[in-house]
Amino acid sequence: MAEMTGLLGVFTGLVSAVMTFGIVFWWIYWSYRKKQLQYHERQLMIEKGLTPPPVLPEQRLTPEGALRRGTVLMCLGIGLGLAAVIAANVVDDELGGVLGVAAAIVAFLGLGNLAYYFIARKGRGEVTDKTDVAV
Repeated sequence: MAEMTGLLGVFTGLVSAVMTFGIVFWWIYWSYRKKQLQYHERQLMIEKGLTPPPVLPEQRLTPEGALRRGTVLMCLGIGLGLAAVIAANVVDDELGGVLGVAAAIVAFLGLGNLAYYFIARKGRGEVTDKTDVAV
């Protein structure tokens, strides 16, 4: 029975690695195919004498989007931190430590987005309140 458990573990790792690479290559292929179809469509419109619509650039990170993501990630980090404290006090296994690490990662991602928002907002000259200006 121990041989089956070891074989099952190896098989699970192999399948997960193959699936991960498969999903990444599938995403790359469909991104390429999407762009190829867009260019082909534009080419057909030009050949028929029509003016194709402008190619839309990929959406960039905006300060408002960074504020939204930063707020959501900070709240998620605080929630995970509270869950880590509760899990550490109620359950005596490693769940509290894992949640604590996850909370720190998510909270710092949120802090980074919030810092970007404030830096980008000041860089665009949108400071409307005197309290926002650092002394």
